[in-house]
Order: sequence, then structure tokens, then C-alpha cells
Amino acid sequence: MRNGTTLLLLAAMALAGAACLTAWGAGSAAAAALEATDSGAPSAMVIFPVGEKPNPKGSAMKPVVFNHLIHEKKIENCESCHHTGDTVACTSCHTVEGKAEGNFITLERAMHATNIAQRPKGENTPQSCVSCHEQQLKRRECAGCHVLVKPRRDAAWCASCHNVTPAMTNAQLQQGIAGELPAEENEALAAKTVLAQKPVPYLAPKDAPLKVVIGELAKEYKPTLFTHRRHLNSLMEGIKDDKLAQAFHTRPETLCAACHHYSPLSATPPKCSSCHSAAIDPRHPERPQLKAAYHLQCMGCHTAMKVGRPRSTDCTTCHKRAD
Repeated sequence: MRNGTTLLLLAAMALAGAACLTAWGAGSAAAAALEATDSGAPSAMVIFPVGEKPNPKGSAMKPVVFNHLIHEKKIENCESCHHTGDTVACTSCHTVEGKAEGNFITLERAMHATNIAQRPKGENTPQSCVSCHEQQLKRRECAGCHVLVKPRRDAAWCASCHNVTPAMTNAQLQQGIAGELPAEENEALAAKTVLAQKPVPYLAPKDAPLKVVIGELAKEYKPTLFTHRRHLNSLMEGIKDDKLAQAFHTRPETLCAACHHYSPLSATPPKCSSCHSAAIDPRHPERPQLKAAYHLQCMGCHTAMKVGRPRSTDCTTCHKRAD
């Protein structure tokens, strides 16, 4: 009987070992499916809210998957992120509570700070994830929309980065928070997350109006013919291969929010005149009148995107004089 029990235990141990090897092999395969980086760093990794205090209920900040590969392709200087010159994990210096090695700057501040003091000449000024992304929004392709509309920093905005594959177990979360998750498991979780992400398609040209007649205020000039589809296609063309836009434009109608900024996301939003009236509304004195709203939107976008025409003083480019 003892021999039988021993054999059963050995068989159970062998099966458990095989299961572990199979699971590890699957994780390794997921990580290997990502393109390798030139630097030799992991193609993607999970940044956990590392801290001194345990988190038994899993209620801390959700981890972030950092796609090292696409960032390395965009940024030539590693010190843009690794500002000390040492290519160690961010959590080596910045933790949930903060510690001396990182000047007691918490992980949250290190990743989200926007008002970062410029370092003296010769010293590298640190960048956070958010400050770097905000710099990218000043590019010509992005500025037209983002100079007008600021993203709502709500749960959906946070979830663009704070999302890890549901395959991550609570035990792995606790190991990650303690800074004890093995590197191969970390990379496997990150790879599974990256491979599961699919870009959201933009609206098809036929889904948007070809042209829109704007004539509510037509008196001295004829109604304006706004080439709606041409403008939308131009915006989509400018960011079609942009990974940052793909990460944060999480719905097909997101681009519509540039002009229809306070309407619910929709491919058929209400007209501007549904909110903006010809005269200032005493109930909403902060809301621009309709003429101002049109010019702030159109001219603000053109200025930010450095569109040469029409000039702000050339009214007849958009408005033909009435007979």
C-alpha cells in the first residue's frame, strides 16, 4: 500500500510539474510573439504599484503594461525616461509611498506629473508618461483637435493604460506589488495584454456627411458649405498609423468630439446651434454665441495645425458675399 501511495504521489507531482512547464511555455511563447527590441530590453512589461504595504484585497492602482518596443522606436534617447542614466525599473526609485532613492517622489507623481521643473543646463530633465504624451499632442497632426478639447481624465481615460490581461491572477498581482514576480511571468502577462489589443477602426467615409451647409447666421454672406467628409478624412489620414492615437481613441466616434465637444459620442451629433445661440444666453453666460463658437473652432484648429489658408482676415474664402 505504501508503494502504491508513493507511486500516486510521484504521478501527481509529475503532472503538476508538467502543468507548470506548459503554463510557463505558453507564457514564453506569448512573449516571443512580440518583436524584439534593439536594446535587448523586454518588448513589453507590467509596471506594478510596488510598495512596502501589502495589498491583500487587490484594491491598489491597477498595473500598467508598458510597451517598451513602440516607445523605443519613437524615442532615441533612453534617458528621456531613465533620467538618471541607469536603465533600471522605474519602481527601483519610485514606489507607492516614495523612498529616498527617488527623492520621495511617488510612483503616481513620477508617471503623471505635468509641471516638471526644467533642470539646469547639462542635466537631463525627467519626463513622466503624461508629460511626454502631452508634448506629442502638440504635433501638427494632433494639435488641431487637442488645442480645443482636453480629454476628461475619467475612468475610461485611465483604463487606456491601466489594463492588464484578465489572465493575471491575484497571486501574481500580490507578487508584483511586492516586487517579487519573476521576470518571465511579468513579460508573459505584458505580452498577452499587448497581443490582445486591437486598434479601434475609425468611421468609414460614407458614415459621415459629405458636406454640411452652415447658414443659421447668413445675412451679409451666403451660407457656408463645410466640406465635412474632407476634413474628417484629413484628420484620420494624419493619425492612421499613430500608436498613441490608437491607444486613446477607444471608440470610432472619438474624432467627432473635436468639434462636437460637449455632445455624447455619436456619428450623428446635434448641430452647434443646439447649444450655441445667436446671442449670449443669460442662463449660460460662459457659453460663446454661435458666431464666436464657429470661428473659435474653425480658426483655432487651422491655427494649431498650421493650415495656411484661409487667413483669419480673409472672410470671403469661406463666406461668399450675398448678392
